[in-house]
Amino acid sequence: MKLGFAALAFALSFSTVSLAQKEKAFEPQYASVFYYLRASGEAVELERQIANLVPKGIKTLYVIPGEKSPVRFRAGVEMQFVVRVTEDFDIASTTLQLYRFDSQNGMRQMLFKNEDLRRNKATLKLNAERYGSSSLKVVPTQKLAPGEYCLSRSTIAQGFCFGVDAAENQ
Repeated sequence: MKLGFAALAFALSFSTVSLAQKEKAFEPQYASVFYYLRASGEAVELERQIANLVPKGIKTLYVIPGEKSPVRFRAGVEMQFVVRVTEDFDIASTTLQLYRFDSQNGMRQMLFKNEDLRRNKATLKLNAERYGSSSLKVVPTQKLAPGEYCLSRSTIAQGFCFGVDAAENQ
């Protein structure tokens, strides 16, 4: 009987350790790299791009090759992203940016006044909260409409792109 209780206690200790390991939050290996975070906690890599800048007087045209991102999500689903940061969380959260691009001529394009970009007025609104030990969980304040999007930080030139497709009727 004692042997049965010992075996049960031993088995339960392994299942407790296993559960604790599963609850650990995913954190990107590298700073300033965004991932989509599924409800299950699984991370999905986003398309990495650097936009070409085309000056247009007091405006700048941002152009990303390809009409659509190969990374696609469904509209109506809450979008959550995670990014590792190296600076204070409050400072890092002010550098987060989410832009919507238009698909035109086989490219993704965004035209903004230079002043709006400098003042971060062109970005869609985001909420950010601490996630794990060195990351932020980033959530758009509104559900994203179908279209092409790119996440970035004002401190880097690289963007992390994805597309949102219309939800299927069920």
